[in-house]
Amino acid sequence: MACVSGEIDLDDKDRRILAILDDNARTSATEIGRRIGLSRTAIQDRLSKLEADGVIKGYRVEIAQTKDELIRAVLFVKIAVRPCNRALEWMASLEGVQEVISLSGEIDCLIKCTAPDVASLTALNDQIGSSHLISSSTSNLVLSVAR
Repeated sequence: MACVSGEIDLDDKDRRILAILDDNARTSATEIGRRIGLSRTAIQDRLSKLEADGVIKGYRVEIAQTKDELIRAVLFVKIAVRPCNRALEWMASLEGVQEVISLSGEIDCLIKCTAPDVASLTALNDQIGSSHLISSSTSNLVLSVAR
């Protein structure tokens, strides 16, 4: 790994090490060595050099989005077909739908749903609203929940 005008020259083995770490930063030096045909010690030496040269700037943990970080909404739905069971079961099967509550009165059901972002929530709302099973759908974002 010679440094030429501020650039680091990586060989094929270095690139393969970086690809393995990019896929899973927790891969052990022993496992990396097994995959590319070098000893654990040789891998550790290369990792130390890659770190010292600034090629590897750190190892990170990617944390999945938690339930509290999801966008929550409530949809008020009027169903176009009777009996309502077919529409209720279909909506309950959609990704992001947490609960479908059948109601009496002007609104046929209330849907509690979550989405990772506004675009996904919009897509869910559009999917429900454009179905021939549904006559109308209105969505409201959940701002807070008192417990």
